[in-house]
Amino acid sequence: MKKLTLFFSFIVVVTIAVMSCEPARKLRGVTDENQRTHVDSVIFAMFDTRDIPRTLAVIDSLEKKGELSQTRSIFYRTISYNNRGSYHLSLNLYYQLPNIDVNALDDQGDYECYVYTCKDYLRLLCHMKRYDEALRTAFAFDKKLREAGDDNFTRLHDIAEMIGECHLYLGQTREAERNFQDALNNIHDMLKIHHAPLDFRECQHTMKSVAMAYIQAGFYSKAVPWLERQDSLFTIASNRSDRDTIYIDEMKADICYCRILLEHKRGGTIAAERAYRDYLSTRTSKKLGHIINSTEYLMMTHRYSEAADNYKLLDNYMQASAFDIDLENIGRYLLPKYRANLLAGRKDSALRVATQIAEAYDSALIRQKNSDALLQATAYETEAKEWQIAEQKAELTQRWLIGICIFLLLVIIVLTIYSFRK
Repeated sequence: MKKLTLFFSFIVVVTIAVMSCEPARKLRGVTDENQRTHVDSVIFAMFDTRDIPRTLAVIDSLEKKGELSQTRSIFYRTISYNNRGSYHLSLNLYYQLPNIDVNALDDQGDYECYVYTCKDYLRLLCHMKRYDEALRTAFAFDKKLREAGDDNFTRLHDIAEMIGECHLYLGQTREAERNFQDALNNIHDMLKIHHAPLDFRECQHTMKSVAMAYIQAGFYSKAVPWLERQDSLFTIASNRSDRDTIYIDEMKADICYCRILLEHKRGGTIAAERAYRDYLSTRTSKKLGHIINSTEYLMMTHRYSEAADNYKLLDNYMQASAFDIDLENIGRYLLPKYRANLLAGRKDSALRVATQIAEAYDSALIRQKNSDALLQATAYETEAKEWQIAEQKAELTQRWLIGICIFLLLVIIVLTIYSFRK
């Protein structure tokens, strides 16, 4: 009877163990192989031409031939749309990400494209000041990737920075500081392994984003250490034998512009002007996009004529970048251009810009409403799918428990019969 009791106990323990175990998940491996295919190389070559309409046509052609997966297509299309400021078109594609089955992405290149697209989506939401939505989206992606066996998403330094940025602008300063520290730790960990020029550039860009967030939020003293960290990283990158002069110049321009805004906000007029001269000494500052963006400081210092002169290049910049005149770009470019010309006393130019805004507003508003409607529909669809999955899991769990109970009942019956026969 003792042996029978031990045997019965063993059966129960094994059964409970089986019940408590989750199905084994296939962990996603990391490969060292170069995942860029011939198709990827073709598209990267098109990016180098800066011809966005032609690049999109090539992507269309490759997708129709079946040579480009859905994940890669979304990745490359959103890059193209973002480069020309067509954010509403990017959003329409980003809304498809929740429907992609991460576990089905057997190709490592497709998987990496998916993760990068998620990052770009979050960056766009931050850029559009949709901080609540960005946080929800970040945590949803993190949950989805963890369920697929990958817990690295929020360990990426730029993801941690963006989450911290959202918390900061939502007034959650402690959470912001904790995430910014996570971003810094992730930077240190990454640079222990990766030392390519692009790695230094990306890490510096993350540090700059933290500094700018603190400056914009009015926490000037907290921005100072992040500016100093950029200086240190710039020195290291500049002294390396494999330094990239383009990246070095871009890093210097970023750091100088951070210093310009910080010194100006703190009332350091002389230091701000010195930093502005250093900024103008870079090749990066001569690029169209940077000339337009630098008008921010000119407007702060009431140099309206200089700002209006810079904005003369705006039409060329938007045309070269194939920018759509949507609500985002109206607010980012056309309204500041109007204000610069008005304050500079150039009333005719201000009137022309106002007319341009009025003509573009209706169509831009319609596109925005359509985009918001699609977002709402996608949210409902995703919620419905999650509810359906939850119901299916509950049903499976119930069946599993019923099966276990039946199994235990049969074991008890067999053992009971066996004991009576003894």
